[in-house]
Amino acid sequence: MLSKILIRLIDKAIIPATLLLASRIISIILISKYLGIDFKITQDGLILQNSYDYLKVNSYSILFMVVVLVIGLGYVVVKALLFHSSHIKPATTAKLFSIKAQSLIQNSYEIYTQGSVWLSYSYLLLILTAVMAMSNLVYPWVFYSILGVSILVTLIFIFDAEEEIKMKKNEEWLDDDQKYLEKPGELE
Repeated sequence: MLSKILIRLIDKAIIPATLLLASRIISIILISKYLGIDFKITQDGLILQNSYDYLKVNSYSILFMVVVLVIGLGYVVVKALLFHSSHIKPATTAKLFSIKAQSLIQNSYEIYTQGSVWLSYSYLLLILTAVMAMSNLVYPWVFYSILGVSILVTLIFIFDAEEEIKMKKNEEWLDDDQKYLEKPGELE
């Protein structure tokens, strides 16, 4: 069972990793061009003229990654809060089926799997940005922005999980005993 969960997590981690890596590379190029900073891409990596240019490009490209991370986390949070199969409103379900978007309705396993992957990337980016901020490789406000995003989304997922647990506990008191229920054709 563990290998099935691990394979599922790896499968869910590929698209976010690709998006974050692509956003980093594209943002480095776009930010360098926008700020007029000359750079060279060699076998050794990206080479900039001076450390001040590196600080600017690195900070803003990480900030661009944070924006992509917020979009990904936001998508999962919206699904967790609005389209969670355990607490979606019937009217919303009907609307989603009428516009053929029922695939947005997902169970806890799907939502929490995606959420854990995106949160893992958030924490990884937080740790890397903290190390870079202590080494003066990024502006400190970049670290604080990713810290704020990580804390906020973690709290949202914790509150959603608590709601899920409360709902499961409330369902436990329901009695499955059907001996007193009328069966079709019994009272005729």
